[in-house]
Amino acid sequence: MAARPRTLKNRKLPPNLYPNGKYWRYRNPITGVMTSINRPLDEAVKLARAANAKLTALIVDDGALLTMLTGDRLPTVSNLIKRFRDEWLPDRSYAARTLEEIKFKLERYRQDLGDRLIGQLDVLAMAEYLDNFSNNAYTKHRGLWVQIFAFAVAKGLAERNNADLTLVKKEAEKKRQRHTVDGLSTIVNAATTPPWLKRAIRLALTSLQRREDIVTWLKSAADMEKNTLTVSPGKTQGYENPVHLKINMGAALRDVVGDCLRSPIVSPYLIHYKPKARRREQIDAKDHWTSVTPDYLTKEFSKARDAAHAYDNVPTGERPTFHEIRALGAWLYEQQEFPQMYIQALMGHADEKMTRHYQDGHDAKQIEYVEVSAELAF
Repeated sequence: MAARPRTLKNRKLPPNLYPNGKYWRYRNPITGVMTSINRPLDEAVKLARAANAKLTALIVDDGALLTMLTGDRLPTVSNLIKRFRDEWLPDRSYAARTLEEIKFKLERYRQDLGDRLIGQLDVLAMAEYLDNFSNNAYTKHRGLWVQIFAFAVAKGLAERNNADLTLVKKEAEKKRQRHTVDGLSTIVNAATTPPWLKRAIRLALTSLQRREDIVTWLKSAADMEKNTLTVSPGKTQGYENPVHLKINMGAALRDVVGDCLRSPIVSPYLIHYKPKARRREQIDAKDHWTSVTPDYLTKEFSKARDAAHAYDNVPTGERPTFHEIRALGAWLYEQQEFPQMYIQALMGHADEKMTRHYQDGHDAKQIEYVEVSAELAF
């Protein structure tokens, strides 16, 4: 809520009392909710002063201590985020990894803004917080905050959606350059690249799977005796005919899967790592303490890429990311003269006719795996 305009009519009004036609409105300084007061000026002023005397005592720096002393549950941003997570998220049909990313963002908001009262998170405060993020990140965080505030309004915790009133930005066009074999090899062979990340790079290159599928790939999907690796690409699971692949592993893919399985860290995931610090909130937000989130994979790859000086001749904003590994892998398969249909099937890009052929005649709960091969030499 913006500050009350300094007009002659408003000058004598107590704080939080606003004109409303011939009557008045009172703004709760804690929740930001406006309440109509259909009384004459004298009575409205008395009510506003009495409300201010009662509510301003609650506005202190240490909201947690006040809650402990009084037993009241203050309408803090932390409580809002908890309710949003517990009451709103479970009803959404998000993929497991998307849900994990949202929970990570919510935890960050709790740490950054959790002690504030909801009423204090007005349009100005929301805009200032979002401006801490770069263009594309700004857009994603703003979108989540719009949903959080929509929930708050629906639950009577806020009067309006302050996030929705912030500036809408257009995502910047991505101008990433492609990976080269030399560039990616430099990153993989660099001493500064963590072992788990080296495995992730090799797994992505040889399997052609997306970032989200690389970090959620379970060890149980690998059958070393039969030399197969199964995967259900997450991006296709919302399709009418989801794609499920059973990959016959070539030497390079089998080698990296073997490395993943031999890791001394106990984890259900092929790609995993041991965090330097294990904060409780971070552990609770992940499926397993060793799991790697898509965002963390992207950030760590960028750090390793720059530490290895693989693309120092490319402007920082145009250097290839982990996402571009998939494109390099597809190109290498072409260079090694694998058929286009082979590559498309491995990438989960089977055309509608192929997908229908593989899925026809099966119950909705039954999974029919499409057998493909991954025999890239790298």
